[in-house]
Amino acid sequence: MEPGRGWQKTIEKVKSGVAEGTVGKLQDSLIESILCGDKFTKLYPLDDKGRIDMHLWMSSLNCSDSLSARIFPLLLDEGQLATADGAFSVLSTQSNEDGIGVILSSIFNMKVREEIDFEEFENSAEMRSKFDEVVGFKYRRVQLHHVIWVPHLRQQLEIRVDAPKGMPEDAIHAHHSHLKRMIADANVLTLGNSHNLFPAVRAFYDDGEEGDVTEITFATTTSAIKHEKIIRRPSSRLDQRLETYHQGGKTALQTDIRIYRLSVEWPKSEDNLSFAPTLTLAASGPAGRAGSPDPTISGALIGNCVRAADYEFVVERLGLKSGLAA
Repeated sequence: MEPGRGWQKTIEKVKSGVAEGTVGKLQDSLIESILCGDKFTKLYPLDDKGRIDMHLWMSSLNCSDSLSARIFPLLLDEGQLATADGAFSVLSTQSNEDGIGVILSSIFNMKVREEIDFEEFENSAEMRSKFDEVVGFKYRRVQLHHVIWVPHLRQQLEIRVDAPKGMPEDAIHAHHSHLKRMIADANVLTLGNSHNLFPAVRAFYDDGEEGDVTEITFATTTSAIKHEKIIRRPSSRLDQRLETYHQGGKTALQTDIRIYRLSVEWPKSEDNLSFAPTLTLAASGPAGRAGSPDPTISGALIGNCVRAADYEFVVERLGLKSGLAA
């Protein structure tokens, strides 16, 4: 079933009649989205013994008796979210041609920023004279799906934390720590530091054939920090590496720039559908730690992956550019 243009038209299309057998396919697609959609992923070294131990541990896990597990792969609605237990719970163990993984659910209070219309106030004219805009913050409970994944071929264990738009960075790392501790408490593996992905930043930037760079942050020897981002234009592909202002600025410098944040996307079309998986690598700044000249990037934000194939493509490119063993 092809989607409509946007969520609403897609829903209307489904309501108008679903072909027999489509529901199962939709659920399979939903599971793919849960496994791969918008994840902050850390990669840890994994040898053959560790792979076997992880497989045994995964096969021994029992799904929780939570509502989230009982209705999986469906999601909790707003009413169910209001009373749901926020603790991590095992929902399912999934396997496919790429690997085996455990899906876990948790509930998070997301801080949402919303603009408040001046007409909401009794003294709207007075408010309008005092402020250009009025905003409010509220907490919205969201269901997150995290994945501990063991690929069949790659020599890295993946911990994928759900990272929807607006998810704070400190919360993402806290969720990672919880999942990492879960593995350690089960005496399955001793996980040290995740792979440092910083080498991939320069490797992606220097390879003009590797996707389209849409965002760069870098330092210059003139003591400046520059942040450059492509503004979206319909039906056009733009690459920040080739943008005129960026090229001109680099030419004016005596030494090379030091990039520490970069986003890449790979737009492509298949069967009249458009896909654009993305990768963001971000360090906190250009300076390294403990005397090292380079910063550390412990994980990657992998987004816009509609299918498992999109996610696998990005992770393989990331491994190659990071110099990780296959």
